[in-house]
Amino acid sequence: DLAADGAAAALAASLRRRRRAVDVLVNNAGVLDQGAFIGHDARRHQRVIDLNVSGLTAMLAAFVPAMVRRGHGRVLNVASVSAFAPVPGLAAYAASKAYVLSLTESLAEELRGTGVTVTALCPGITATAMFDRAAQDNAHVAQLPGILVGDAREVAAEGYRACMAGEVVAVPGLLNQAAAVAGRATPKLLLRRIAGVLSRRVI
Repeated sequence: DLAADGAAAALAASLRRRRRAVDVLVNNAGVLDQGAFIGHDARRHQRVIDLNVSGLTAMLAAFVPAMVRRGHGRVLNVASVSAFAPVPGLAAYAASKAYVLSLTESLAEELRGTGVTVTALCPGITATAMFDRAAQDNAHVAQLPGILVGDAREVAAEGYRACMAGEVVAVPGLLNQAAAVAGRATPKLLLRRIAGVLSRRVI
Protein backbone atom coordinates (compact mmCIF):
# COMPACT_ATOMS: atom_id res chain seq x y z
CA ASP A 1 0.00 0.00 0.00
CA LEU A 2 1.92 3.02 -1.27
CA ALA A 3 -0.20 5.33 0.87
CA ALA A 4 1.34 3.80 3.99
CA ASP A 5 4.19 5.65 5.64
CA GLY A 6 7.53 4.16 4.63
CA ALA A 7 6.07 1.87 1.95
CA ALA A 8 8.12 3.25 -0.95
CA ALA A 9 11.37 3.06 1.01
CA ALA A 10 10.58 -0.52 2.05
CA LEU A 11 9.89 -1.48 -1.56
CA ALA A 12 13.16 0.07 -2.71
CA ALA A 13 15.08 -1.74 0.04
CA SER A 14 13.48 -5.04 -0.94
CA LEU A 15 14.50 -4.59 -4.57
CA ARG A 16 18.06 -3.68 -3.56
CA ARG A 17 18.33 -6.88 -1.55
CA ARG A 18 17.26 -8.79 -4.65
CA ARG A 19 19.74 -6.79 -6.76
CA ARG A 20 16.94 -5.46 -8.98
CA ALA A 21 17.69 -2.07 -10.54
CA VAL A 22 14.67 -0.01 -11.63
CA ASP A 23 15.22 1.64 -15.00
CA VAL A 24 11.59 2.63 -15.64
CA LEU A 25 9.26 3.85 -12.90
CA VAL A 26 5.53 4.20 -13.60
CA ASN A 27 3.73 6.10 -10.85
CA ASN A 28 0.18 5.01 -11.63
CA ALA A 29 -1.30 4.34 -8.18
CA GLY A 30 -4.10 6.78 -7.41
CA VAL A 31 -7.51 7.21 -5.86
CA LEU A 32 -10.45 9.49 -6.61
CA ASP A 33 -13.34 10.78 -4.49
CA GLN A 34 -16.13 12.63 -6.26
CA GLY A 35 -18.72 14.93 -4.78
CA ALA A 36 -18.75 18.15 -2.82
CA PHE A 37 -15.68 18.69 -0.63
CA ILE A 38 -17.79 19.13 2.52
CA GLY A 39 -19.56 15.86 1.76
CA HIS A 40 -16.44 13.87 2.68
CA ASP A 41 -14.73 13.65 6.03
CA ALA A 42 -11.08 14.50 6.61
CA ARG A 43 -9.97 10.88 6.38
CA ARG A 44 -11.19 10.57 2.79
CA HIS A 45 -9.41 13.76 1.75
CA GLN A 46 -6.27 12.55 3.48
CA ARG A 47 -6.46 9.23 1.63
CA VAL A 48 -6.28 11.10 -1.70
CA ILE A 49 -3.30 13.13 -0.51
CA ASP A 50 -1.50 10.15 1.02
CA LEU A 51 -1.56 8.15 -2.20
CA ASN A 52 -1.73 10.68 -5.04
CA VAL A 53 0.76 13.14 -3.53
CA SER A 54 2.79 11.62 -0.70
CA GLY A 55 3.02 8.10 -2.12
CA LEU A 56 4.05 9.33 -5.57
CA THR A 57 6.63 11.70 -4.12
CA ALA A 58 8.07 8.96 -1.92
CA MET A 59 8.42 6.65 -4.92
CA LEU A 60 10.37 9.32 -6.78
CA ALA A 61 12.62 9.89 -3.79
CA ALA A 62 13.20 6.16 -3.44
CA PHE A 63 14.12 5.36 -7.05
CA VAL A 64 15.20 8.46 -9.00
CA PRO A 65 18.54 9.09 -7.20
CA ALA A 66 19.82 5.65 -8.22
CA MET A 67 18.75 6.30 -11.82
CA VAL A 68 20.76 9.52 -11.80
CA ARG A 69 23.81 7.73 -10.40
CA ARG A 70 23.57 5.14 -13.20
CA GLY A 71 23.07 7.89 -15.79
CA HIS A 72 19.84 6.59 -17.29
CA GLY A 73 16.20 6.08 -16.44
CA ARG A 74 12.63 6.90 -17.36
CA VAL A 75 9.80 8.04 -15.07
CA LEU A 76 6.13 8.23 -16.01
CA ASN A 77 3.91 10.04 -13.51
CA VAL A 78 0.22 9.57 -14.23
CA ALA A 79 -1.53 12.89 -13.67
CA SER A 80 -4.80 13.93 -15.32
CA VAL A 81 -6.20 16.57 -17.63
CA SER A 82 -7.84 17.85 -14.42
CA ALA A 83 -4.35 19.05 -13.44
CA PHE A 84 -4.80 22.04 -15.73
CA ALA A 85 -7.89 23.51 -14.06
CA PRO A 86 -9.91 23.50 -10.84
CA VAL A 87 -12.60 20.83 -10.87
CA PRO A 88 -15.42 21.41 -8.37
CA GLY A 89 -16.73 18.03 -7.35
CA LEU A 90 -13.23 16.56 -7.67
CA ALA A 91 -11.47 19.28 -5.70
CA ALA A 92 -8.90 17.22 -3.79
CA TYR A 93 -8.28 14.86 -6.71
CA ALA A 94 -7.72 17.67 -9.23
CA ALA A 95 -5.46 19.49 -6.77
CA SER A 96 -3.42 16.32 -6.26
CA LYS A 97 -2.97 15.93 -10.01
CA ALA A 98 -1.95 19.58 -10.36
CA TYR A 99 0.78 18.76 -7.84
CA VAL A 100 1.88 15.77 -9.94
CA LEU A 101 2.06 17.90 -13.09
CA SER A 102 4.01 20.71 -11.41
CA LEU A 103 6.42 18.31 -9.72
CA THR A 104 7.02 16.49 -13.00
CA GLU A 105 7.79 19.69 -14.89
CA SER A 106 10.17 20.84 -12.16
CA LEU A 107 12.00 17.50 -12.00
CA ALA A 108 12.27 17.31 -15.78
CA GLU A 109 14.28 20.54 -15.70
CA GLU A 110 16.34 19.58 -12.65
CA LEU A 111 17.32 16.29 -14.28
CA ARG A 112 18.05 17.67 -17.75
CA GLY A 113 21.36 16.25 -18.95
CA THR A 114 21.48 13.43 -16.39
CA GLY A 115 20.10 10.74 -18.70
CA VAL A 116 16.92 10.52 -16.62
CA THR A 117 13.66 11.89 -18.00
CA VAL A 118 10.34 12.53 -16.25
CA THR A 119 7.01 12.54 -18.07
CA ALA A 120 3.52 13.50 -16.88
CA LEU A 121 0.72 11.60 -18.59
CA CYS A 122 -2.47 13.68 -18.40
CA PRO A 123 -5.40 11.62 -19.68
CA GLY A 124 -9.01 12.63 -19.56
CA ILE A 125 -11.79 10.31 -18.43
CA THR A 126 -10.58 6.78 -19.19
CA ALA A 127 -12.41 3.45 -19.14
CA THR A 128 -10.73 1.93 -16.07
CA ALA A 129 -11.89 0.42 -12.78
CA MET A 130 -11.74 3.94 -11.30
CA PHE A 131 -14.21 5.13 -13.95
CA ASP A 132 -16.47 2.15 -13.29
CA ARG A 133 -16.62 2.98 -9.57
CA ALA A 134 -17.36 6.63 -10.33
CA ALA A 135 -20.16 5.60 -12.69
CA GLN A 136 -21.70 3.42 -9.99
CA ASP A 137 -21.71 6.36 -7.58
CA ASN A 138 -22.93 9.00 -10.04
CA ALA A 139 -25.56 8.44 -12.73
CA HIS A 140 -24.32 11.49 -14.67
CA VAL A 141 -20.90 9.89 -15.06
CA ALA A 142 -22.47 6.67 -16.32
CA GLN A 143 -24.30 8.64 -19.03
CA LEU A 144 -21.22 10.34 -20.47
CA PRO A 145 -21.01 9.89 -24.27
CA GLY A 146 -18.40 7.46 -25.47
CA ILE A 147 -16.42 10.16 -27.26
CA LEU A 148 -15.51 11.61 -23.85
CA VAL A 149 -14.23 8.31 -22.43
CA GLY A 150 -10.77 7.23 -23.55
CA ASP A 151 -9.69 3.66 -24.21
CA ALA A 152 -7.28 2.45 -21.53
CA ARG A 153 -5.00 0.65 -24.01
CA GLU A 154 -4.70 3.73 -26.21
CA VAL A 155 -3.94 5.94 -23.21
CA ALA A 156 -1.32 3.47 -21.97
CA ALA A 157 0.27 3.29 -25.43
CA GLU A 158 0.52 7.10 -25.58
CA GLY A 159 2.02 7.16 -22.10
CA TYR A 160 4.60 4.56 -23.06
CA ARG A 161 5.51 6.39 -26.26
CA ALA A 162 5.91 9.74 -24.49
CA CYS A 163 7.89 8.22 -21.63
CA MET A 164 10.34 6.43 -23.91
CA ALA A 165 10.72 9.61 -25.99
CA GLY A 166 11.47 11.65 -22.89
CA GLU A 167 8.58 14.08 -23.41
CA VAL A 168 7.70 16.14 -20.35
CA VAL A 169 3.90 16.37 -20.75
CA ALA A 170 1.63 14.06 -22.75
CA VAL A 171 -2.10 14.65 -23.14
CA PRO A 172 -3.85 11.87 -25.09
CA GLY A 173 -6.76 12.83 -27.33
CA LEU A 174 -7.67 16.01 -29.18
CA LEU A 175 -10.48 16.98 -26.79
CA ASN A 176 -8.18 16.62 -23.80
CA GLN A 177 -5.43 18.58 -25.54
CA ALA A 178 -7.90 21.39 -26.19
CA ALA A 179 -8.96 21.31 -22.53
CA ALA A 180 -5.33 21.46 -21.39
CA VAL A 181 -4.60 24.45 -23.62
CA ALA A 182 -7.76 26.19 -22.43
CA GLY A 183 -6.85 25.48 -18.82
CA ARG A 184 -3.50 27.23 -19.21
CA ALA A 185 -4.70 30.08 -21.42
CA THR A 186 -8.02 31.04 -19.79
CA PRO A 187 -7.97 33.64 -16.98
CA LYS A 188 -8.31 31.88 -13.63
CA LEU A 189 -11.46 33.73 -12.58
CA LEU A 190 -13.28 32.76 -15.77
CA LEU A 191 -11.96 29.22 -15.57
CA ARG A 192 -13.29 28.81 -12.02
CA ARG A 193 -16.71 30.14 -13.00
CA ILE A 194 -16.98 27.85 -16.01
CA ALA A 195 -15.88 24.85 -13.94
CA GLY A 196 -18.45 25.74 -11.29
CA VAL A 197 -21.30 25.91 -13.78
CA LEU A 198 -20.33 22.61 -15.38
CA SER A 199 -19.90 20.85 -12.05
CA ARG A 200 -23.34 21.81 -10.83
CA ARG A 201 -24.74 19.81 -13.72
CA VAL A 202 -22.89 16.71 -12.59
CA ILE A 203 -22.56 16.57 -8.78
